[in-house]
Amino acid sequence: MGKHYVPQFFLQGFTRHGRFLVFDKTKTKWFPSQPKSVANEGDLWSDEIETFVTENIENPANHAIEQLRNRLQLSPQDREALARYIAFLWKRVPANREQFNGNIPEVSERIRAELNLTLKTANQKAVANAYIDKLIAERPPELWQASIRTGFTRDVPGAITNMQWQVLHTDDQLYLASDNPLFFFRSDGIGQPTSEITLPLGSRSALVGHNRSRGGPLHLDASPCHVKEINRRTVSKAMRFIFAEEQLPWMTPFVEKEHQPDKGAFFSNSSST
Repeated sequence: MGKHYVPQFFLQGFTRHGRFLVFDKTKTKWFPSQPKSVANEGDLWSDEIETFVTENIENPANHAIEQLRNRLQLSPQDREALARYIAFLWKRVPANREQFNGNIPEVSERIRAELNLTLKTANQKAVANAYIDKLIAERPPELWQASIRTGFTRDVPGAITNMQWQVLHTDDQLYLASDNPLFFFRSDGIGQPTSEITLPLGSRSALVGHNRSRGGPLHLDASPCHVKEINRRTVSKAMRFIFAEEQLPWMTPFVEKEHQPDKGAFFSNSSST
């Protein structure tokens, strides 16, 4: 079993008796599985990073996730732990790793330009340029792995903590999960007045964070429109795998469809629940 880029405790929320159905977008088919067997890679990162993530990110937030799944309140410490968890959940998945590697050439060229201005000798510049060329060509996994430990250039966890949170619960419908479960509109990012996030927490609960209003209850009942929109967002961000407690007739055409979530539409619905 490899190291999980989506935590097992998170995935357990979408299981029934410890198992769920997985849709593989590359093979366009469903298969039965369990959290320990999916969303992991053997060489994802070192044992040291695994220990760091487990002890500092996952374990402190698991209690908060369980509280929200059960319609309970959060302490300030739970809220901060979950915000940090959410930020790292976005950072650790393959979709983010792909984006990180895609940014290496641009970042490397900026560093090259700075070094060429500051280094004194031709030999120093030649060595630096050769090293940068190697980084661009090889894009070693150690660069992305190191970013897991170094935190964020901006206070992403703080921005998530300061959002208005609402948890939308359903008794008769199902939320889906994916290998890239956190949704936000990239044009708005996380810390802007128009920013909004959605994250399914389990088959029957999902978190919405936004900056458009303050106050109101933490826990709300979801309408069918809420569930559908959150599932649209989750599926739209999935890189390969989608997880469901059970396979229902509507799911296959839904997960195979290309989804374009409506910006801002979800919040207007949730505010009137």
